[in-house]
Amino acid sequence: MDLDPNLVINHDDTNLSEISYTMEQDSSSYSLEMGGTPSSAGHRKVDMWQNHNFDSGFQTMNHSEAPSIISSLHPSSHLSGMSSMAEYEPIPNLSEQQKQKFDGITKNPTDGQYNTVRAIPELTMLMKDQDNEVVQKAVMIMQNIAKMECDAMRRQNETKIVDPRVIFTLRDLLRDKVDHPNIIRFTLGTLFNICNRQEGIDLVTRAISEQPDIIPNLIRHIGTFANSIYKYAILTMHSILSDKQRGGQSVTIARQQDAIIHVTPWLEAEKSEKLLPVIVDLIRVLCEKNTDQKVKFVKMGGPQKLLHILQQRGYENLLWRSTQLLKTFSNFDAPGLVAFGGRQILAGMLSHGSPRLVLSTLETLRNISDVPSKMKEELLLKSLLELVNSRNAVIRLYSAQTMSNLVANNRPNKEYMCSNNGVVNLCRALALATKDWQNFQDKEAQQMEDYAESLICTLRHLCVGHPLAEKVQAYVFREPSIFLHKLMTMRPVLLKHTLNLLLKVVSQNALLAPFLLCRIGEIGFVEQLIHILRVACTQLNVQDVIEGVRVKDIVHLCIQILRLITRNPDILNEVDFFLRSPENSRMGDGHTLPIFVLQKANVEENTKSSTLELIYNLMHHEKMADHLERDEILCKMLQSVQMQAANHPELANLAANILKLMSEKRERNRIHYGRHGSFESQFGHLSVAAQRTEVMNSHGETYEGAGEQWSQPMSDDSMMESYCNSSGRDSSKTYNSPMYHSPPSMYPEYPNGPPSGPYYDPHASTSTRPTPPHYGNYDSPPVYNNIPSNQGPSSHLSDQYPYRQGRF
Repeated sequence: MDLDPNLVINHDDTNLSEISYTMEQDSSSYSLEMGGTPSSAGHRKVDMWQNHNFDSGFQTMNHSEAPSIISSLHPSSHLSGMSSMAEYEPIPNLSEQQKQKFDGITKNPTDGQYNTVRAIPELTMLMKDQDNEVVQKAVMIMQNIAKMECDAMRRQNETKIVDPRVIFTLRDLLRDKVDHPNIIRFTLGTLFNICNRQEGIDLVTRAISEQPDIIPNLIRHIGTFANSIYKYAILTMHSILSDKQRGGQSVTIARQQDAIIHVTPWLEAEKSEKLLPVIVDLIRVLCEKNTDQKVKFVKMGGPQKLLHILQQRGYENLLWRSTQLLKTFSNFDAPGLVAFGGRQILAGMLSHGSPRLVLSTLETLRNISDVPSKMKEELLLKSLLELVNSRNAVIRLYSAQTMSNLVANNRPNKEYMCSNNGVVNLCRALALATKDWQNFQDKEAQQMEDYAESLICTLRHLCVGHPLAEKVQAYVFREPSIFLHKLMTMRPVLLKHTLNLLLKVVSQNALLAPFLLCRIGEIGFVEQLIHILRVACTQLNVQDVIEGVRVKDIVHLCIQILRLITRNPDILNEVDFFLRSPENSRMGDGHTLPIFVLQKANVEENTKSSTLELIYNLMHHEKMADHLERDEILCKMLQSVQMQAANHPELANLAANILKLMSEKRERNRIHYGRHGSFESQFGHLSVAAQRTEVMNSHGETYEGAGEQWSQPMSDDSMMESYCNSSGRDSSKTYNSPMYHSPPSMYPEYPNGPPSGPYYDPHASTSTRPTPPHYGNYDSPPVYNNIPSNQGPSSHLSDQYPYRQGRF
C-alpha cells in the first residue's frame, strides 16, 4: 500500500494541510496524469509530497515567483531561475511485495500518522536495498523531502535531514548505481536540494571532511549526459565549492581531482544560457588564486571559449560572469587574450546597457591594454572616447587609463585620436576635472586626482611620436594654468606626469612665452618648478619612493625642464633670481640647487649630465656665472669629472665646456677691471690646465665632495675620491636610463661668451619677486586647427573610488 494520507514532515506532526490549495490542484492533476485515481484532499497532499517534483524555477528553466534559494545563499552568484532538468520519469510501478517495504517507514503507533523523524531513517535504509526499483522510489521521496525543506514558501520551521549518514548513502548510490541513470538523477537532485539551504551545506561539507570521496563521485557525473545528470552534478558542485565558510576544503579536493578538465568543455557544449553562468562561476572558483588550475584552463582553450560566449550570447548575467572570469586571466595571460582578438571582442561590450558589464569589461581591457598589437582598434578607441566623460567615476577612470596604454608607442592609434576629437575630448575632460576638483573632498578628491593623472598621461603620449605632435602640444598648452595648478598640488603622481608633459611642450620656442607669463596668484611655472626641485632634493636622503614615484625621477624632470627653458633669456632671468634666493642657494653646505644635485651620490648619471648642461646654460647669465664661479666645490667637481674622460666622455666634455666659460669670464674681468691678482689669489689653483695632483689640499689629502663614482651608491662626502677611483661599470657603453626617453642634450650656441639680451640690473635688490618681462606684441601660440570643435558625447552614471592618503 502507498503512504498514509496523513503523512507529516516535521517534529511537531504538522499536517500538510498548510500547503496552498493551488499546489493541491497541481498535484491532483499530476496524479491523474500518472494513472492514479482522484483522492481526498489529504491524499492529494501526500501525493504532491511523495510523487511530484516541486518546481521553484530550478526544474523547468523558468524563473520562479519566489526568491531563488541559491540567490539567497550566494548573493554574488545571481543564480535565480537556474534549473537542472525539465523532463521527468514515471514513478516506478511497485509490486505489492515492494510496497510492503514502505508500510512501516514512518508510522507512529500512537496517532497513526507519519512523520519525517521516522521517514528519513527508514528511507535511508531503503536506499541501500538490493531492489533498484525500491531504491529509486526511496531516493525520489528523499528528494521531495529535501526540496520541500529548501523552498522558503513550503518548508517547515526546522530542518529534518541532519544525519550525515544520509549524505554517505547518497554518495554510495553515486558510486554504485552508475548503470541506473534514474537513480543517479534523483540522488543528485537530493544533494542539490539539500545544498540549497545553509544547514544542508554545513551537513554536506562536514560529511566531506569525514569522507572526501564525495567530491570525486560528484565530478564523475559531470560528464554524464543521459537524463541531464550533468546539470545536477554541476549545480551541486557549485553550491558546495562556492560556500565561503566551509568550501575551501572541497575546492582543494576538486582541484586535486582535475574538476576543471571535466567542467571546461561544457562552456562550448552547453546550450542553456541559464546554466552557463553557473559553469563560468564554478570555473572561477576553481581557478581563483591557483596558477596550476589557470594553466590547465588556458591549455584547454578556456579563454577562447569565453570570448566565443561574448560573441554569441546575449544573456547579461552570462556576459558579466564571462568578463569577470576573463578579468582574472587578463592578469595571467594578457598576450594570449590580445592574440585571440580579445580587445576587439570586448570593445563590443562597451555599448551594452548594463553598467556592471561595462565596468567589468573596462577593467579587463585596462589590464590587457599595454600589450602591443597590430590589430585595428578604432572601434575600441571610439567607445573609450565616449566613456571618458561618463558621470560614473570608475568608468571614466578606466577609460582614460586604457586609452593611455593604447596610444603609448602606437602611432596609428595616436593619429586616430588626433583626427577624431581625441585631443579635444581629453582637454575638455581635464579642464572640467580641474574645475570640479575644489568641490570634492576625501574619496571624491582622490578619485578626481586619479582621473586627472590618467588624462595628463594620455595627453603626454599624444604630444610626441606622430606628424601632428607639435600642433597637439600647442593645443594642449592653450590653457597653461591647468598644468600650473597640477604642479601646485604637490601630489607625486600628478607631478611626474605633468612634468613629463611640460618637458614635451617647452621644446617649442613659441610656447615659452605663455610658459613665462602664466600665473596663479603670484606664482609662475619657474618659481614652482624650483620649489618642487628643492622639496625633492630635501627628500633624496630621506626616502627613495613616495606614493609609488621615485624622488630621483622628480629631480631629473625638473632639471630637464630647467635645462630646456633657460635657452630663453627672459626665463633665464627668472631662473637666476629664484635659484639665488636664500632658500634655494643654501642647500647642504650652502650651495645652490644644481650644485647640490651634483653632490648627491644617489642621483643617476643622466640626471648629472642634465645638471651640467643646466649649469652651462646658467653660466651665460652674468650674475649666476659670478655665483657659480665663486663655488670652490663646483670647480673641484668639474675638474674631477674632466679627468674621468675615459670613463665618462660626455660628462667630461660638459665639465670642460663649463670650465672654459669660467676661464673666459675671468679673462674678460681681468681686462675690464685690471684685477688679475685677486682672481689668481682665489682661483689660480683651479685653472683649466690644473694637474690632477692640484686637487689636493696642503696636507696631500683629497677634497671631500670633489667627485663621484658612477658604478655604485656613495656618501655625499666622497665625490672627488670616487671620481678618481671609479670602477665596476662598463663606461664605454652609453648610459640609458630605463625610466626616461629624454630629448637629446641641448647645448646653447654661445661659443663666444654670454648672449646679448635683457638681464636684471646687477645692483637690483633680490628681496622682492621679479617682474615678468613685458611682451608688447605677444602672439598666441598656433592653434590646433585640425581638431574639430565637436565636443563629443557623454554618459550619465555615478560611482566612487578609494582615497590615497599622504602628500608629497
